[in-house]
Amino acid sequence: MVFGEDGNKMSKSRPEFVVGPEEVIEKYGADPLRTWAANSVPGSDVIFDWKDIKHGYRFLRKFWNAFRFISMQIFDEEVAYEDVKDNFGPLDLWILSKLNNLNKKVDEAFADYNFADTITSIERFFWHDFCDEYIEAVKYRLYTDVSDESRKAAKYTLKTVVETSLKLMAPIAPFFTEEVYQYFSDESIHTTLWPEVYEELISEEMETKGETTVELIDEVRRFKSASKIPLNAELAEVNVYTSDDALVEIFNQFEDDIKGTLKIKDLAISQGKPEVHEKIIEVEPDMSQIGPTFKGDAGKIIGYLKSTDIDEIGAALEKNNELTIGEIVVPEGMLNVKKEIVGASGKKVDILQSENIDMIVEVIR
Repeated sequence: MVFGEDGNKMSKSRPEFVVGPEEVIEKYGADPLRTWAANSVPGSDVIFDWKDIKHGYRFLRKFWNAFRFISMQIFDEEVAYEDVKDNFGPLDLWILSKLNNLNKKVDEAFADYNFADTITSIERFFWHDFCDEYIEAVKYRLYTDVSDESRKAAKYTLKTVVETSLKLMAPIAPFFTEEVYQYFSDESIHTTLWPEVYEELISEEMETKGETTVELIDEVRRFKSASKIPLNAELAEVNVYTSDDALVEIFNQFEDDIKGTLKIKDLAISQGKPEVHEKIIEVEPDMSQIGPTFKGDAGKIIGYLKSTDIDEIGAALEKNNELTIGEIVVPEGMLNVKKEIVGASGKKVDILQSENIDMIVEVIR
């Protein structure tokens, strides 16, 4: 039974809580209503909520926008599996393994009438793994100077994921999938065969490696976003440190995708920890303390700070926590000291530390 948004049975005596399917279809179309219905568990009561309808609508819009973006790349040439099967990159193998596992999971869920598991699994895969991760990671292979083999493998993977996802979703969102599939074929999607599972592409190892690499990519992307650095801006140097031999091997295997996705000029993967320390880059007098304490000598302090090399000032403060200017001794607490973190090269660095894997990332902008 479907309850109203107030949690009670829909009734004519409470018309403000009665929502008919026609109202939903008029506002958002039939398929968002069907995805909402698919999320319910057969035999259980369900509360109607407009936000669930809107979620289904947003997912279909997300799918459409992703398709529009990649459609400019996937229809300009025919690429067959046999042509690219030996040229897949590691992230191709990651997403294709997840796709084929999704195919098996959805097939089993439909057989068990578990429609909620079907639609949530498709949404999670397409929205997060494919749109948020794979598409972003593969852009450099479409728009920069990479090998023809790599470019074709990326195009095949993009097209295969979209086409297969459409077919898996067709029983639940028949109108949307039919509309999009017309760009692939004049045939109706509902007369095509169920997508084939490629067992040779299923690899738990590649999925684990891919998830680990995505963790690194996401860490740096979050840093760029927080630092207001455009995601397509180049980073001069990124050094990844870990004590885990397996992570070194994984990141080296995915090196091209890490560099290409994050626009890194120089990438290094190393064992151990970064050699970093704080460096004083600016020292100014705190006049609220300097003036009252030193009175007529305040000018000498200001002159010293302006005329003396910052490295010399920094060395004195780091050694003694004070400055000696002739007979004048100025405690560090009376100075406004600005510091930055520098690496072994002496360049300013930003340090990122993952909460999920054994990894420290050193970024030089």
